[in-house]
Amino acid sequence: MNNAPVGNNISKVRFYVDSFFFLLMVLVLVPQTTGIPTHEWVSFFIIIPFLLHLTINWNWISTNSSKFFNRQLHKKLFDYFLNWLLYVLMMIVMVSGIVISESALPSIGIHFTPNHFWSTIHDISANLLMVTLGVHIALHWKWIVGVFEHFNFKADLHNLSEIKVILKKHYRSLLLIIVVSVVLSFVIWTLNYTTWAEDIRLNSGQHKEKGLHGESKGWLRFILPFVKVTLFITIPALITTYFIKLKSKFNWFSKA
Repeated sequence: MNNAPVGNNISKVRFYVDSFFFLLMVLVLVPQTTGIPTHEWVSFFIIIPFLLHLTINWNWISTNSSKFFNRQLHKKLFDYFLNWLLYVLMMIVMVSGIVISESALPSIGIHFTPNHFWSTIHDISANLLMVTLGVHIALHWKWIVGVFEHFNFKADLHNLSEIKVILKKHYRSLLLIIVVSVVLSFVIWTLNYTTWAEDIRLNSGQHKEKGLHGESKGWLRFILPFVKVTLFITIPALITTYFIKLKSKFNWFSKA
């Protein structure tokens, strides 16, 4: 979120956490390749870097939220709302994923009744998340490249110790993020009782979803999901990059 100076240790920590978060995100978005059990357990584990990402960027969140409510946020207004959209979509994906769990939760004795509504919501929100993530990456591409150019794994690995400092400094912010996330999860859960949800369930009729376990074992099963994720992230990123360059060109002409 925040384009901090490249030499800042926090930037290095953010780069490590975000890179790890992104890699896990890709694994989560290709359940056909990884299989349901791996998909679900990684989905639970990804909550850790997700919370770390929000905590590390807490200064950006609080500063820009304050500017928004004081009507002082102008240039970063789109980025601000995009980050909130990413957060909400992530929460919807998580909540719907929990409800339709077929392996992870049942293995510890927690069972939910199969629900076509939540399966539909899970698929739609996951696709929207990929598109929004592509736009987000494009907006922060300069920061990513800047940090990567100064990236040295062996020399910079010690910077991860800064995570303890960040958590100690922002532990109240982390607790607030957790509370807000839990409340939002319950709000999302109330969608289950709307007429919209009921209509989706009724329209599904006798439809039985084609489980991932019964899909082809051929090589396409492993390749196509990655192709889908690549296209859903890359195309929006390229379109966003084009509009950024176009905007910069028009700004240059207006100043000339």
